[in-house]
Amino acid sequence: MQKFKILIIGWTSPFGQLWQRYFEEKWHEVLITSRNTELKSKDAVKMADIIIFSVSIRHTMGAMKELIPEIPAGKLVMDFTGIKNEATRELAKYTLWEVVATHPMFGPWIKSLNNQNIAFDPVNPWKKWDYIYNLWKNDWANLIELNSKRHDEIVWIIQSSVHFINLLIGHVLKRKWIHPDELVKISTPNSRMQLFILSRFLNQEASLYTDMQICNTTYKNEIVPEIL
Repeated sequence: MQKFKILIIGWTSPFGQLWQRYFEEKWHEVLITSRNTELKSKDAVKMADIIIFSVSIRHTMGAMKELIPEIPAGKLVMDFTGIKNEATRELAKYTLWEVVATHPMFGPWIKSLNNQNIAFDPVNPWKKWDYIYNLWKNDWANLIELNSKRHDEIVWIIQSSVHFINLLIGHVLKRKWIHPDELVKISTPNSRMQLFILSRFLNQEASLYTDMQICNTTYKNEIVPEIL
């Protein structure tokens, strides 16, 4: 089995820690960096075989532009950001690396990759990506090849718009001081399902949902004006 040194930039998030555990269980050496780690990203990118940007959507471009000049040739560079097109265009400028944009479509609390969706855009894939692809495939992940531009067009439907609905319902409940438990008592099956989804939504990381609303330019510039 191949062994790689894998760098996760943005380790402090639960999602980054999920991937640390995952790759360590596969017997890879995992380097972790964040603002507060002793090991700095600009040094770690020179040490790693595979570099993964796992920072928040709003900070992805800044992290990439800061670190790209430090990355030597021959690395596999990936990102996990939920909005892909701008980041992919930035990484695609550099032909001396393997580049694959990815979006794991799940949160940090999963137990395995079995039946979990991972979208990917193979900008410049080669041997290291073949290894990662087969690793995930052997763990029964659903790997969906998708152009980054098309990815963002679809994501505004399946994520941004759905989250907007939940934000709207939550806002109304807050303004009216209505507890969801009161609604469940007299809800229809469809309404009850929506309330359960709302309760899960409200227990997630607020900054992630904020980024999904404001960082997808197609959604923000074309769709939100139509809704409002």
